[in-house]
Amino acid sequence: MAACTVLGPAGPASALTLPGDWYGYVVTGATYTSTTAGWTTPAVSCATAGTYVSIWTGLDGYTSDTVEQIGAEAYCSGDTPEYFGWYELYPGAAVDFSQTLKAGDSLQASVAYASSKFILTLRDVTRGWTQTVTKVLSGAARSSAETVVQVPSTFTCPKPLTLAAFTGDTVDGSPLGGLHPVEGTGGNPDIVVSPVSGETFTVSCRPAAG
Repeated sequence: MAACTVLGPAGPASALTLPGDWYGYVVTGATYTSTTAGWTTPAVSCATAGTYVSIWTGLDGYTSDTVEQIGAEAYCSGDTPEYFGWYELYPGAAVDFSQTLKAGDSLQASVAYASSKFILTLRDVTRGWTQTVTKVLSGAARSSAETVVQVPSTFTCPKPLTLAAFTGDTVDGSPLGGLHPVEGTGGNPDIVVSPVSGETFTVSCRPAAG
């Protein structure tokens, strides 16, 4: 049950508030062939059934009609979180992986384009599995690259929590921080996106006191 969104168009500001409740960074202005990112799966509390935390990296979706993305999700089935990896070549449907994924697992994800095909890879370093999917998607502009955390508009931060501390975040092999990335935030003021330092940045819950 992966949660995905085609992102809104870029504006002139260096930080954007966008619909879709996603939090992270986008690089635009060229034609891109790869993106990579790593993170640790967060432990999610399920105060509300149906809530989720979806963490992904991918190409397109910022000013284009397709998204080629891969990541992992914590989904609240009742009061119990379910964790799983997934990929999506939007407008096609998302596909969930069957391999076991748990909170605390260290993940590495990448999307690459070569020989007219997209290669999407998710590796669970902790459990030792790798899932790779090779697909063709017509009409993909490859006009942006993103790494984000996505949550529903109803998501609440019950306590301070690191949703994703991204590492190894590169676009076409270059560190994210050197590519003038644009920060994007949804409408939740309790979710904070840190500045990028080289290949790293963090998305955190910081609920207001009281």
